Amino acid sequence: MRKKIVVVVVFLIGLVVSSVQAQNSTVSIRATAVVMENLQMITVRDMDLVSPPIVENRITVNPISSTYAGLFKILGSPNARIRINYTPRETLLEQNEGIGIVQAVYSLSAAPEDNQAASFLLTQGDAEVSIGQQGVVFLWLGAELDISQATMGNYVSEFVLEFEYI
Repeated sequence: MRKKIVVVVVFLIGLVVSSVQAQNSTVSIRATAVVMENLQMITVRDMDLVSPPIVENRITVNPISSTYAGLFKILGSPNARIRINYTPRETLLEQNEGIGIVQAVYSLSAAPEDNQAASFLLTQGDAEVSIGQQGVVFLWLGAELDISQATMGNYVSEFVLEFEYI
């Protein structure tokens, strides 16, 4: 029998963009978890998309090395294997006038301990991970946002992670 957990992360991105380069950005991130059977996901830290510098119209948060990465903890059966599915790419449209576009590429890394630098990058979209001996696996969420076509406004993303025992 497969057990699943689905997490929805909603990004509200307000961007102010001059003709070439973004001048200001704000973001609000909300994560929720639905627990089914004995898999549980806890949000330890939200991803910060406000603080990273904007370089060549890109906001980059590396899941292995950035202090801005989101952090989640999955609790389950020790040494069990789980499959993680997520949509790695998304096009976000400005919500009010629909003119601006943000291209998002999400990435995840994982480790059996809370040691981000020792985490390994997961295959985009569909990856298999082992839960550690303590019944825990840590996930770091990163993203690269191309804001070169963004206009001032709100951009909403629904990033869904799906977990199941294999």
